[in-house]
Amino acid sequence: MTSQIDTTSIDATYPVAGQDNSSQGFRDNFTIIKSNFQSAYTEITALQTNALLSGQTNDLNGTTTITNGIFNGSRETLYTITGYTSPIAVNFSNGTYQKITLTGSTTVSSFSNWPSSASTVSRLRLEVVVNNTGWTLTWPSSVTLGYTTLANISSRTITFTNTGTYIFEISSTDGGTNFYLSDLSRNFNVVQGNLSLQTILSNTATTGISMTVQNVGGVVIGNVTATNFIGNIISTGAASASYTGNITANNIIANTSIVGTLATATQSNITLVGTLSSLSVSGNANIGNLTITGMTDMCGGVQYGVQYVTAANASSVTLYSNVGAAIIDSNGTIANYTITMPTTPVNGQMIQITFGNTITSLTHTVTGGQSLLGPLSTAANTAGGRWIYYTTKSTWFRI
Repeated sequence: MTSQIDTTSIDATYPVAGQDNSSQGFRDNFTIIKSNFQSAYTEITALQTNALLSGQTNDLNGTTTITNGIFNGSRETLYTITGYTSPIAVNFSNGTYQKITLTGSTTVSSFSNWPSSASTVSRLRLEVVVNNTGWTLTWPSSVTLGYTTLANISSRTITFTNTGTYIFEISSTDGGTNFYLSDLSRNFNVVQGNLSLQTILSNTATTGISMTVQNVGGVVIGNVTATNFIGNIISTGAASASYTGNITANNIIANTSIVGTLATATQSNITLVGTLSSLSVSGNANIGNLTITGMTDMCGGVQYGVQYVTAANASSVTLYSNVGAAIIDSNGTIANYTITMPTTPVNGQMIQITFGNTITSLTHTVTGGQSLLGPLSTAANTAGGRWIYYTTKSTWFRI
């Protein structure tokens, strides 16, 4: 505003001392002085109405633009929301920093009296005190931006893993039609949703990304996908870990078992494989020390373990399918006993049966549609026989 006070038209040399002076000169100066008083009154009144003055409330009514200002020590008023009931409308007119202590799960239904100008950005910070992790905070449907990345949010409802104070900022660039929600207090290393990390130095990708995947409720949710993963996998959960690519390691240690197909490149030697339920070698096998309970198809023959039985009178035994010798022993002569050949023999399996005492009446039989040639009907000390199984005939032949 340019002042209208006239500082140049007054004749400061009038009246002239020691001579008669025309009264017109007095009138001219008085007229200018009166006009200046009127201008000063108008301008001072405008300043009192429009200027920012200390010691009183100054309402700019949202119509004043401050350009290129420097502020030192500015403050905002704190408005505390008390005695509310859910749902609640947060009133922008109460201040741009407001505080609420939750008394239960609360829904913010709207932001009332929000500045309607679409050419300005308006912000409000809401401090939320949570004293119970069972309480939730739900935002209105007008919150359309930013909220999906907040931790522990489903739709627009936030749950809290810890009690404490949380600060959220709500802003709008379209006069309160759509709002952007951001979290100002929780750690930025807690991210909900997909996370893409890049380390760029001088426009070149470099190494150096460190990432920790935490769990929610004891369960790791989602996938970690990387072209190359270098480092340690500390834990993949109590259930299992599944890999579609290759695993390269110095040692793979299975406390219980390795299930499935184990394929290796050509090895000069395998020093330790633990316990194998079966092993098939298509080429030559050069073996140092070998401890077995049974071996099949060894140079056209069959070798199995031994089965020792303490026989009791009028009892029976079914021979195991992985034995090559059976010793039927008793504390003395018994009247009758039953021996059944293995139920699931393999082709070429041979069994030698020998006795430690006399059996007066012996039943020697088979099951599952097998045939038995030369069965025993009695047994004497150190007597017995040998049989070999031929799959095509489903028959035990005595040899």
